[in-house]
Amino acid sequence: MPKLSALVEAVPQFVLGGAGLCMFGMVAATGIRILAGVDFKTQRNNLLIVAISIGFGMIPLVAPKFFEHLPKAMGPLLESGILLASIVAVILNAFFNGMKGEADALAEATAAGEAAEHV
Repeated sequence: MPKLSALVEAVPQFVLGGAGLCMFGMVAATGIRILAGVDFKTQRNNLLIVAISIGFGMIPLVAPKFFEHLPKAMGPLLESGILLASIVAVILNAFFNGMKGEADALAEATAAGEAAEHV
């Protein structure tokens, strides 16, 4: 792998920065597109779930010492804003919207897949 690492090291920093900017922009745009399909009018809990999840995801960025008194073993979960927001979103979604049966989940996933193909 030394030759591959030398090739990666030869790429200028601004090129890697541009590629990273484009990649994270695409991830954000995809997330926004997914959120556009969420029903916020009839299920008001969805707006609360998104708002709290984004808030928790911002904690490591705006207050890095917020979790300093918690056990160090939880560090990998609490230092990543994306992981923290994802965990909070899954927990809040299960709490507010409940857990569905396997048949309901399969039908919903199929409908979402068909809707995504038509976009």
